[in-house]
Amino acid sequence: MKPRFLWLAPWLALACASCSDSAGTKDPNTADGGGSGNPNPSPDAGHDWSVFSSGTEVRVTVPESGRAYVRFDPPGAVQVSGDPKASTDWDLALEQYDVYTNGGASGTGRGSAFGPIDAPSYSAATPPQVPLMFTDKTGGAFVKWYAYDGDTHVLYSRYHVAGIQDGTRRWKVQVLGYYGERDGAPVSALYKVRYAELFADRVGDTVEVTNLDGTAGGLTADPNKTSEFLDLSNGARTMLTPAAANASNAWQLGFRRDTIGANGGVGGPRGVTSIDFDDAATAGEALAQVKTRTADGEKARFDAINWASFEGKTLRGDRVISGFGDAWADRNARTPAYAAWVVTSAGGEKKYFIGFTSFENATATSPGTVALRIKPFKE
Repeated sequence: MKPRFLWLAPWLALACASCSDSAGTKDPNTADGGGSGNPNPSPDAGHDWSVFSSGTEVRVTVPESGRAYVRFDPPGAVQVSGDPKASTDWDLALEQYDVYTNGGASGTGRGSAFGPIDAPSYSAATPPQVPLMFTDKTGGAFVKWYAYDGDTHVLYSRYHVAGIQDGTRRWKVQVLGYYGERDGAPVSALYKVRYAELFADRVGDTVEVTNLDGTAGGLTADPNKTSEFLDLSNGARTMLTPAAANASNAWQLGFRRDTIGANGGVGGPRGVTSIDFDDAATAGEALAQVKTRTADGEKARFDAINWASFEGKTLRGDRVISGFGDAWADRNARTPAYAAWVVTSAGGEKKYFIGFTSFENATATSPGTVALRIKPFKE
């Protein structure tokens, strides 16, 4: 059966493939429960990797296909019997250059993650404040649509332009805002977007839509609460529950809290694919820079996209996203990021600091043997 979009996860945090079945528990060949043995080579001598000297080192070999699993208590690499998605015997899963937590779209646990955090925070006497924990969810071109201000807890649109393809038809979409007004009071998750259909010889009229209702009853993400879904082909707006959206072809884009999803891949049955034309710029976008952007100032970015902009590009259906995203590794350099994460265990009651310290025998599709450090996070 084709998977459907999992609208139950309230927050953001990559490709979802079939989980490999394995038997047994802890694998002594891939875990060093006490952090003994030779130190891992530093992937970047320009950083002080000694900040990760505390905690327990775990070494896990990530296969070219399939998944490797890590447990936090006791720390180690594990093999999981039966259906891994139904198991709470693991806390992290590594698949090629993706990391997942055991929660939301990835598992039946209550796992979640927040990061990246500055690497020295891992060993700081006073741990950082963590405002949000992100549960794994599905997403695609809109995964990075906003920048988050942790001081004010405000979301700012990056004004990236997304390309949407549905069969032979194409659109461009730009998110203009996340905050609207209801009964004279400001309300989050009331979206404003603009879009236009693209043709080989011209661009259609620009349409602006306001107050797209992604509130879904608030932060509780009750699956029985509806949110709004948009059909770009005719402008129809439909309120649907997550279950109804999973079975519906009546929409192309869905809005639920901070999540924008497309109806394709694990996102739904319609076969919609998408791309963020500005994705490559995300890593260099400072929050201060994003906060200065306006709908008028970013109109030129929107206007620049046409039918030909899609040529030679890879569009994909939605997929599973975690709080690690692409930030935990430099795939081109085949090195881990100099950063830390806070991760909730599958049981949901404990948080841990995680830092990745080296990749050994990495390839284009797998980081090889990954060394990571795990220690309890003291709030």
